[in-house]
Amino acid sequence: MYTTLLMSTGLTFGTISALYGLDNDLISQRQYTVLVSVVIATAVIPRLIAQRFFLPVDIIERIRGSEERK
Repeated sequence: MYTTLLMSTGLTFGTISALYGLDNDLISQRQYTVLVSVVIATAVIPRLIAQRFFLPVDIIERIRGSEERK
């Protein structure tokens, strides 16, 4: 689940598609801005969810071990 969430971004395809639409006058500058913002958000949000809720157990154990040594 963790890896799936990290790999579920369409950042490259989304930004290239939006730029193509802008360059060919298929979308306006405002639409381009909204599309790129959404693409970036959909790249960041799954990563945050993965790190918050689906962090692999071995990483959690390393973090806890380093906190106990302090």
